[in-house]
This record gives sequence, structure tokens and C-alpha cells, in this order.
Amino acid sequence: MENKRYGRVGRFNSDLAMERRRADVLCPGIEYKKDEEIVGHWERIRVMSEDAEREIGRPKGSYDTLTLPPMGELDSVDIEDAEDAVSRELCKLCEKNRISPHRVLVIGLGNSELTPDAVGPRAASRIEPTMHIAKTDKEMFDALSCSEVAVIVPGVRGQGGIETADVVGGLAERICPSLVIAIDSLAARSPKRLGTTIQFCDTGIHPGSGVGSHERAIDEDLMGAPVISIGVPTVIDSKLLVEGEGEAPTSGMLVCPKDIDETVNVAAKIISGGINQAFGILR
Repeated sequence: MENKRYGRVGRFNSDLAMERRRADVLCPGIEYKKDEEIVGHWERIRVMSEDAEREIGRPKGSYDTLTLPPMGELDSVDIEDAEDAVSRELCKLCEKNRISPHRVLVIGLGNSELTPDAVGPRAASRIEPTMHIAKTDKEMFDALSCSEVAVIVPGVRGQGGIETADVVGGLAERICPSLVIAIDSLAARSPKRLGTTIQFCDTGIHPGSGVGSHERAIDEDLMGAPVISIGVPTVIDSKLLVEGEGEAPTSGMLVCPKDIDETVNVAAKIISGGINQAFGILR
């Protein structure tokens, strides 16, 4: 399939900018750097030109990837350190993009009934909404010193028959957020990325793009506010696990790690903890 703006799509089988960047080629218009973190490390990609957009298959913007030890093996201290890293990253992206997060809409994308696709819904369930408090008890809300936070889990098109963009776009028109955070499960090309990676980007998200779904983007054009997406790779095309088949077309069979339930739970805890710390109420 050909995309007029970004060239060929579907050849990557991945939602990760890190896997779309060729490490052996310095492409003009793409910046890359690596930073150490208390737990894990960051790899930061900035796409700055139209040529770079076509090369990497992603719009201009920042793509920051936090690589951790396997999430299912993290202890409580590691999880807290990862939550802190997520919180700092969100604050950094807001400052960089001059976003005032006074009203934050959090979208938990995915299917809560399908574990590998449940990162978004499970993270959303752990986020403390506060927008209703701002409307009903201003004195209490002012004492909380937090953003107005609203949370929605729109489900997937196959559950309700409505495209996600239609659901969240209509909601954004009603509540007028100053920032949207979209959380989703992702597809990867490398099994080493499964359950070890959290990607942040400030360009929005195409739900299901890594597994061949072609829903409309959830981005600033749709939402009327900047969109930061947070994603964790949980699935890989089975054909990519076979040596020498890395460029083969998708097999149609997606696989996930055997400890996927624990991985998704920890990912949801890390992401929600970081969001609550940055904008809301800590549990």
C-alpha cells in the first residue's frame, strides 16, 4: 500500500519509530540520541524533514523510547522509578511543545477483553479522574492542585461498530481538552521489544497501524488539542520470528509473550502512575 505523504506502509510491521529508523544509515533530517535512566535507558528520535518522514514512515515530531528490563520481572522499586521516568517525560513533552495541561483527556485505546490489546484500558482504569470535581466542588478541586482529568475507554470498532476517531473526536468537541493522552498496545518487529519498551510521541497515533488496521489518526487535527501517545509493544507477527523472514509480508498470525497478563498489568501501572503523578492524584 502506498501513502502519498509517508511512502510505503505495511512493510514495517511495527509501530515503533526505533524499528523504522535504520541504525546503519544516518538519514538527513533525523536526530538520534541515547540517555541513561535510573531504570533502563532512553532512545530519542526527532523527525525534522519531509524526506525523513518518508524514510521513517512517521510524521515530523519527537519519538522517545524508554527501554526497561522485562516488565513482568520488575520489582516495586523499579516500577516506581519507571513511573517517575514517565512523569518526567510527560512534563518534558508539555514544556517542549508549550502545552498547558489544565484539562487532560486520557484515552485508553484497545480491547479490554483481549489481554495483549488491553494496555490502554487497564492503564485508564488506574487513572484518577478529577474533571467532575472541578465542576461540582471547586474548593476541593483547588486544594488538589491538579489538572482537570477525564478518562475514556472507547473500545474498538469491532465491539461497537463505531470507529474510535468518531467517538473521541466528538467527546473532544464537547469538553475542549488542552492535552490528549492516548494509550495503546503496539506491534513490534523484534521480540526483544515486547514488554520492555514504552514509546512516547507528540504526533498522535494511528490505532492498529502496526497490525494492518487502517483507522483514522487520533491527532491534533481531529482532537483540537496536542496529542501525546504512549504505547507498549505486546505482539509480533509470527513470521518475523523466523530467521531470514524479516522483510516477508505479514503472516496474519500475531503472537505475544507467555507472561503477557503480568506484562500488561505492570505496563498499565507504570503508565497510569506516571500520568497521575504528572497531572492528577497519586493512588
